[in-house]
Amino acid sequence: MLVLQEISGYILIGIIIAAALFVLYLPVFLVLRKRVAFARQVVYFLLVVCIIVILSATVIIGFKIVPVKNRFLNLVPFKVFTETWEMGLVKQFTQTIANVIMFVPLGFIFPVAFAGCRRLYKTTIYMAVFSFLIEFVQYFTGRSSDIDDLMLNTLGGVLGYLVFALFCKLFGNKRFWKKLLGI
Repeated sequence: MLVLQEISGYILIGIIIAAALFVLYLPVFLVLRKRVAFARQVVYFLLVVCIIVILSATVIIGFKIVPVKNRFLNLVPFKVFTETWEMGLVKQFTQTIANVIMFVPLGFIFPVAFAGCRRLYKTTIYMAVFSFLIEFVQYFTGRSSDIDDLMLNTLGGVLGYLVFALFCKLFGNKRFWKKLLGI
């Protein structure tokens, strides 16, 4: 139940961010409406929303500069599965699931937005690099930096890509899907 509560909090943040960005994006939409198809603009808008929600959940909320002695860095893979941290087992499980689920939408929307990233290995690399950058920044902002988070985020991105691949199989010839892909 804690997993659903935590995820619903991020969904609420996402809705608020999306609404605020929509208001800011409306003038851009009006300028671009004749040059960029509506479906493609929606794709780019959702990509930006995904990135901002992830950054707000991982970097922006809880940001503070901390002294070196208080920073935490885990470079031991799978430590999250072998150790119960101070947060307790339930919270640890919730964080683990959230790290995967958080990147699923991004792993899906990224190859939709960028034709050059419609291969699994490319999306995987981009998800890993984005996650690495988040973990790097987290080390300096009072949050833990963890190789397990990087692996779990990348796994979420891969799962999102697999959903994208499934959509390509199911809807490859459908007009709406081709419009979303810009083909």
